Amino acid sequence: NHTEDDPKARLLSSLELLLGRSLDNTLLNLGLKESFGEGIKNLGFRMKDVLDEEVDVALGNGGLGRLATYYMDSLATLIYPA
Repeated sequence: NHTEDDPKARLLSSLELLLGRSLDNTLLNLGLKESFGEGIKNLGFRMKDVLDEEVDVALGNGGLGRLATYYMDSLATLIYPA
């Protein structure tokens, strides 16, 4: 299990990322979407409105930006140290 061993971290640096509307995807991958939504509702907000506030930064639409984004998303989804 990579979380119990002493793994090396994977590092990625890119000036061209397409993170944008990542909050929804991140909450889903972490299994926190439902509890986050309940917390937002308790504060008097709607989840859709909060998610719509995250602006798509669109720092690049090239292949390297997409590759970096998919790579980072996969690392986070698989819970690899990165």
